[in-house]
Amino acid sequence: MRHSWTLDRERDEEDPQKKLKYPRSVFFIVVNEFCERFSYYGMRTILSLYLNKALGFPEDTATVLYHVFIMLCYFTPILGAIVADTFLGKYKTILYVSILYAVGNVVLSVGAIPNTEWIGAPVEDAYGVPQTVVSLIGLFIIAVGTGGIKPCVAAFGGDQFIRPQQDRQLETFFSIFYFSINAGSLLSTVVTPILRDEVECAGVETCYPLAFGVPAILFAVALAVFLIGSSSYTKTPPSSHNVIAQSTSCITHAISRKFKAKKGEKKRDHWLDYADDKYDTSLIQDLKGVLTIVLLYLPMPFFWALFDQQGSRWTFQATRMDGNLGGGVAIKPDQMQVVNPLLILLFVPIFEAFFYPLFNKIGVLHRPLQKMVFGGTLAGVAFVVSGLVELQLEPTYAKIPPTNSLQLNIYNTLDCNLTINFNNTQYEVPRLSALPLDDSSEYFKNGVYDLVATSMNCPDLVNDTLMKTLNMTQYPSASLLFSYSSDSQGFDALDLAEIELEKSDNANPRIRILYDLATESNGENVTFMIGGFEWTGLPDQGSTESMDRLSPGSYEIKYSIGGGDPVLIRSEEFLTGAVYEVVVASDNPGKPFMLVQELTKPNSVSILLLIPQYVLITMGEVMFSPIGLQFSFTQAPESMKSLIQGLWQLTVAFGNLIVIIIAEAKIFPKQSDEFFLFAGLMFVDMIILAILAWRYKYKETPDSSNKEKKKSISDSSDSESIGDEGREQDTGM
Repeated sequence: MRHSWTLDRERDEEDPQKKLKYPRSVFFIVVNEFCERFSYYGMRTILSLYLNKALGFPEDTATVLYHVFIMLCYFTPILGAIVADTFLGKYKTILYVSILYAVGNVVLSVGAIPNTEWIGAPVEDAYGVPQTVVSLIGLFIIAVGTGGIKPCVAAFGGDQFIRPQQDRQLETFFSIFYFSINAGSLLSTVVTPILRDEVECAGVETCYPLAFGVPAILFAVALAVFLIGSSSYTKTPPSSHNVIAQSTSCITHAISRKFKAKKGEKKRDHWLDYADDKYDTSLIQDLKGVLTIVLLYLPMPFFWALFDQQGSRWTFQATRMDGNLGGGVAIKPDQMQVVNPLLILLFVPIFEAFFYPLFNKIGVLHRPLQKMVFGGTLAGVAFVVSGLVELQLEPTYAKIPPTNSLQLNIYNTLDCNLTINFNNTQYEVPRLSALPLDDSSEYFKNGVYDLVATSMNCPDLVNDTLMKTLNMTQYPSASLLFSYSSDSQGFDALDLAEIELEKSDNANPRIRILYDLATESNGENVTFMIGGFEWTGLPDQGSTESMDRLSPGSYEIKYSIGGGDPVLIRSEEFLTGAVYEVVVASDNPGKPFMLVQELTKPNSVSILLLIPQYVLITMGEVMFSPIGLQFSFTQAPESMKSLIQGLWQLTVAFGNLIVIIIAEAKIFPKQSDEFFLFAGLMFVDMIILAILAWRYKYKETPDSSNKEKKKSISDSSDSESIGDEGREQDTGM
């Protein structure tokens, strides 16, 4: 017995003039997509910082791992497409793979918990598996899960419509579908950075487990919503034959016959026609359509190579900018990604209601491929803008010495000038001041150096000369502190203390304290307090670890000896993104001297300067991504719609592979040059796409195809054979 929806659908198809209602099942799919995209983009928004900050990967490595993950997310759709079109159908594929997806979310959330018990063992050593491996396993499972459903959801939504009567509604669906993607992305992009940065959990100042856990919960909601709508879906059965295997066999057979063809034998119009002795004409025609679409896909990965850098290179770019907007309002670096979905929600209805009708009226950009070429060009312009912004940022970046070299900061906390002789050079360091040797001409080659320091007219000093050996082979940057010895009869120099010059990932100021309070600590621990945070150091003298949890602002700096009452030194302002070394020393108990040295310049360029590049790439996305989805669905043969959707997702994977190759190649020392390279490649790429688009013949679906569609539904055989008899028109682009 056939379901009632099948009978209703047949009656609708028999009357092409009938006004068909918007299928209610679509709304379950749209809500499901909203929740799933919240989960995916919420996790992805903080992923590059998680890899860099929590797992300790360098920025370049974090960028590569981020794009490897994205690449896997878009390579696996081809597997999901094969399963959907050949074995399970779209509905069951979405359902089963979603369960795997949910498991991956849980593994990642649990793997992000530091220093806690997990199945009876610490996460960083769960049954011998370190935290990094647990996290990467979770990411791999998520990549398989999200990739497995990607080619099915949009195509499954398209299956709910009757064509060609509902073609206009279908076009609106893809816009609504894309709108829901970005609504979920918008909300998660705001929420997860807040959970990451402003919630403390598991004894750590950041809360990645919660930031990953909330998206995991939303995915469970997505799965529940999808199941609720089950009874209302149009569930197209999978093909009765293995589409991939049959297609591959047909192609190889055609190639073999073409090369074996004898001279004088009748030539075919297309090389695939050589397979007509063994395979149906319908399959050959479908494959011609698929190969034509695949040829168009070849230039498209470059768009995604640019677009997906919003979550990596552009996020790291934002960490080096000033997010303070005034009035206590600040934008976190990873929150800048919210601009893209916010603009999508704004641009999609504007383009649908105004620009696209206008384009159709005046006869420009009215074909899908024309829009995609223009959208890709806008993405290239966006990277020109990002390169120009990067040029403005470069003067504020940390000066990192080259390999086998060392940059040295010398601090003199004595009440007299010092003359220092080493490396065949004499340096004069004024009283109570710093001498940063941070120019490239002043870097020292790694090695062991003998130093002689002489105090000049220092009162009350019995010993005015100090000899010391410096081992300058351990660090790329270090500090050397001269202060009074504990008996105040002479002076001493602390052992070299390493400096971290790079800006923090969260754009907060980075602060390290270097101190010598031997004259008053009497062997007791020294505790420093700044803005509610405390560092407890060794007795007498030493240095604290760098800290980047303080928001930019002015803070009182205090210290205490052995847990005693805090002593206020003074207030100091710390700016966004700057790196500071705070030097504290004293020869008079209760009256320490403090010197604040700025090692790396603050972020002085406003983060709002990134908005133009986000506007440009989002306009490009609106004209590229949803249009590409629609183009892929409408131009694909009926038996291969999920396959074509999988191949479309594959262009994203190859785009991220391009980023990985260029990032690993390290072609340019400056990030701005890399941005300009991507822009140039994009412009060339869009010229190629424009040429291919100009030669493409669009397939249109005639009303008569409904008879084939009716037959396929009632027989429960292959998916609706829309377009098998579709006519082709030479329409240029």
